[in-house]
Amino acid sequence: MNKADLTEQLSVKAAIPKIRAAQYVNIMMDTIQNALTKGEKVTISDFGTFTVSQRRQFKGHNPKNGKVIQVPSRRIPVFRAGKGLKEALNP
Repeated sequence: MNKADLTEQLSVKAAIPKIRAAQYVNIMMDTIQNALTKGEKVTISDFGTFTVSQRRQFKGHNPKNGKVIQVPSRRIPVFRAGKGLKEALNP
C-alpha cells in the first residue's frame, strides 16, 4: 500500500472527496515528520510509536575502490509496533 492507496481508503471509509483525504494524509505525515525533526516521540494508541535514534559513526568501505571511510553519525527514524498492531498481526 502506498500513499495514493491510503488516500483512496480514507476517502472511501470516511465518505469524503479524495482531495480532502489527500490533505488529511499530508497533514498527518507532516505533523509526524515535524515532531520527529524536533526530537519528539509520536505515540498512536494501539498502533505504535515513532521515535528518533542516534546511529553512531563507524568505519566502512567504499565499494568502488575498497578504501576505508568514516561514516558519520546520523539520526534515524524508528517505529515500534504497539500492542493492538501486534495482536492484529498475530491473532
